[in-house]
Amino acid sequence: MITIGAVLLIVLTYALVTAVNFFKDTELSKEAKEKILDKSFRAAFITVIAGWIVFEMLMVMRIDPSFEIYRLVMLGLVIISFIVFGLNLRVQNHRPD
Repeated sequence: MITIGAVLLIVLTYALVTAVNFFKDTELSKEAKEKILDKSFRAAFITVIAGWIVFEMLMVMRIDPSFEIYRLVMLGLVIISFIVFGLNLRVQNHRPD
């Protein structure tokens, strides 16, 4: 579990640095930034909704988690959505349109 947390922390740090660099970048036009942000926010939103639905379905069918487990899963979903957002910014920023 500690290994998974360490890997997520490293990737989260990379994604957040990428996001900060994207917001500081002045080379892109406002329209291009809005288009890239739209795609990145959409991917992060879909990640949160899909993960939440999968976990809720597991709760209905198989498990009855404690509040601590539920809290950790939701924290994991938020972290993964930040990672998806940051990595999507990186990919969209380097992709020619």
